Amino acid sequence: MSDALQTADLAGRERVFFAVMAGAIAATIVASFGAWALRGYVVLPAPLLVHAHALMYMGWVGIFLTQTILIVRGSVDLHRRLGAFAALYAGVMLVMGAAVALESVREARVPPFFVNSLFLGLSAMELLTFAGLTAAAVLLRRRSDWHKRLMLCGIIALMAPAWGRVLPMSALGPAGGFAIMGAQLGYISVGMGFDLITRGRIHPAYFWGAAAMV
Repeated sequence: MSDALQTADLAGRERVFFAVMAGAIAATIVASFGAWALRGYVVLPAPLLVHAHALMYMGWVGIFLTQTILIVRGSVDLHRRLGAFAALYAGVMLVMGAAVALESVREARVPPFFVNSLFLGLSAMELLTFAGLTAAAVLLRRRSDWHKRLMLCGIIALMAPAWGRVLPMSALGPAGGFAIMGAQLGYISVGMGFDLITRGRIHPAYFWGAAAMV
């Protein structure tokens, strides 16, 4: 097989891989929050800001999944147009996320397995990590190898609330945060493994993503 054909084949496999990863992440998030609701932990009379933030969060998951599907289908122009909207969307979501964290402390809505200071600290770290990785991905959007991996790491950084609803946080105690981080790094390790199999080396974007979450 010629070098050109090998490059095209690798690009095609990568497009499918990132779409599959996006689907797996979306399924994990939906399942975790759905299970949380079925266990009776969702309080419907929550402030409007909380519901709006939840919709924004799920909207971002949908945008990310849609973007990967557009690339698989070859709809690059539409992917770029949606990407411009997504960059603005991410900014609004960050502001709303910070507001919800502060509102949760003020209204005593922090999960029982967190003290207020730890909750605020973890929320700030999550938002800053997502912001940094996503901003870097936008700046490097013309370097697709960096862009797609940093975007993947960015949404993985947002999975902490989902895993916090799956893991036995009360039983884990102070180790709960490390357990969540381990789950997140597990997704990054899948990307690293795919790179090793297909490229023979790990792309440095994953190391930056992992370092940002540690």
